[in-house]
Amino acid sequence: MNIPDYKKSGLPVAVRVEDLLSRMTVGEKVGQLCQTPMRHYDKRREEHLAAVREGRFGSRILADTAWAGNAPGEIVDPVQLNEIQRAAVEESRLGIPLIIARDVIYGQQTVLPIPLAQAASWNPGLVEQAYRCIATEAASLGIHWTFAPMLDIVRDPRWGRVIESSGEDPYLTSQFAGAVVRGFQGQDLAATSSLLACAKHFVGYGAAEGGRDYDTTEITTNTLHNVYLPPFKAAVEQGVATLMSGFNDLGGTPVTGSQELIQGWLKTDQQFDGMVVSDWGSISDLSYFGVADDLAESAVQGLNAGVDMAMTYEVYDDNLARLLEQGRIDIERLDDAVSRVLTAKFKAGLFERPYVDERWHKTALRAEVHVEKALELAEQCIVMLKNRGQLLPLPKQGLKLAVLGPHAHSRRQHLGPWCLDGKAEDVTSIFAGITAAAPELEVITESAVFSDEMVEQAHRADVVVLCVGESHRRTGEARNVAELALPAGQEELIEAIGKIGKPLIVVQCTGRPLPSPSAEQYADALLYSWQLGTEVGKALGRILFGDISPSGKLPISVPRSTGQVPIYYCRKPIGKMRAFQDYMSYKDQQDTPLYPFGYGLSYTNFAYSDLWVEQPVITGVENQIVSVTVTNTGQVEASEIVQCYIRQHVARTTRPSRELKGFRRIHLAPGESCQVSFKLTAMELGYYTENGDMVLSDSKIDVFVGESSQTQYSTHFYLSVQ
Repeated sequence: MNIPDYKKSGLPVAVRVEDLLSRMTVGEKVGQLCQTPMRHYDKRREEHLAAVREGRFGSRILADTAWAGNAPGEIVDPVQLNEIQRAAVEESRLGIPLIIARDVIYGQQTVLPIPLAQAASWNPGLVEQAYRCIATEAASLGIHWTFAPMLDIVRDPRWGRVIESSGEDPYLTSQFAGAVVRGFQGQDLAATSSLLACAKHFVGYGAAEGGRDYDTTEITTNTLHNVYLPPFKAAVEQGVATLMSGFNDLGGTPVTGSQELIQGWLKTDQQFDGMVVSDWGSISDLSYFGVADDLAESAVQGLNAGVDMAMTYEVYDDNLARLLEQGRIDIERLDDAVSRVLTAKFKAGLFERPYVDERWHKTALRAEVHVEKALELAEQCIVMLKNRGQLLPLPKQGLKLAVLGPHAHSRRQHLGPWCLDGKAEDVTSIFAGITAAAPELEVITESAVFSDEMVEQAHRADVVVLCVGESHRRTGEARNVAELALPAGQEELIEAIGKIGKPLIVVQCTGRPLPSPSAEQYADALLYSWQLGTEVGKALGRILFGDISPSGKLPISVPRSTGQVPIYYCRKPIGKMRAFQDYMSYKDQQDTPLYPFGYGLSYTNFAYSDLWVEQPVITGVENQIVSVTVTNTGQVEASEIVQCYIRQHVARTTRPSRELKGFRRIHLAPGESCQVSFKLTAMELGYYTENGDMVLSDSKIDVFVGESSQTQYSTHFYLSVQ
């Protein structure tokens, strides 16, 4: 029997793709570019299977709507997925397997903290390990492809999808981009426990005007290249298999129709050889934007821009074959798109391993090592913003503790909005975590929603832990807020309990940074616990009682009010002399953040000393080494995030007053010291001009090293590129 080349696993992927492509009809090619949700599969089973046998689909997305993160979604059934795959592999003409996709954003059944919280850990290595666990759980159900990481830079936390981001900084986001890609994809895409990652939303989606989801974005070329594109460049360099084009109109051109960005910057300049998928319906959106007069023209623009697969399928399925006959699209571009889809499938090992073991998930989901990694990450994500009078850590006996508030007993809320498969019953609530961490402590609570009942319990306690924050339905896609404030009634609750005068610990469980005037006035301690996933209660219990010291640092600035937005640490100097600075501030409020980027307290203190640079002057081809000594001067062993920032005094374009260029997490015993070094290369010292060119400029370079973006500990050197 003559076995076709594309079925020979020993041949190079490119050879297999070329052979398979040569055997395909136009209809089969178009089918590979179509992703279907297969809505109502149980009722329309035969209809869906017939379409698969005909080769009309290349992928199935396990979601019912674009807002799946805010809905229960479709249950993943490996038996059903094998049935569908069997129709593709054994009953279609060429036997091309489907690639099964699901929004596994930050968890499967074991749910990690939301990505914004993960960034607060400043620990990409741990995040990579945690995502290997999540990839295994998803793969055990028959999922091959996920739509994460989200790499949008977010400087307006009113935007609901800030929860999926790594915050406001391109360098920090780039580090987590690589971590999540490596975590999902592992060292071998064809391994049974690997998923194809998808960097999204290319590009600028997080800059939506007014924080309104899907709204217009206006980004200069300078800012695009220096702020918004670097995380995608990092993901490509780490081998991300796929990218997703965004919903947004960027400066008059919807990104999904932008040849300059997708075919140009991404596929040509960055030599990205993977697959680009549209966001849900974003190709069809081109006609709604008014840049295409109908859906057929939308398909032309999407394909020519470089969008290889349509999520969902209709706009390509209905139009591409006819457009090819009419000469409105080229066969070369169609073949390129199909080749990229097939390449992804070959690299993922789907031709050799199309089916999933239908029993595997029974041991993979919530495996002990997965839960342990989720807990470790959750602990490192908690940021302590206040600890007046060293109220924390609490003793485990000898006091009466009241655990109150709308999120003391909540469970589903802590899973966050983009959680399709996590189970509320797997969540350890904050109350349960506290009682487990200190079983000998007298803990009282009140689960009623009426504040007077909670106030009564506070009166009876020695110390109060008040758990406030947002519901998972208040954050996520299409979940924006006009005012950065706690939900109705919570400020009043904090005030009512605060006025009692008992020591008060406020735990803020949110998907975005929210200033709280009452917490600032009345809380003795303030912890940001974000939306921490299934292990929230265990993590907070260990932090509150000092089993470990808090070590999280803010990945995004906390504004004093909504009126400060956008506020971020890496602002540029203004064009006025220092004497005019006071005139540039607000008349009714300070222009500094409530809590700055990189800020977070510990149960100990760290001292920085002996900051130096290896060379006083370097050329454009030399590296600079920056070193500092960090000492734990307190009585508790703890971790510190040592942060390195630079300021370039002279450049061809305006540059930020401070930019993060390195960080390192260290763990020190009391009295222990450690020398921490950073290497500044041309990548860290270069910048992009208004033309998108990376350059170096002669300049004095200030170097700041310390505990947050506001550190004043500095030295300098000179860069001479001549």
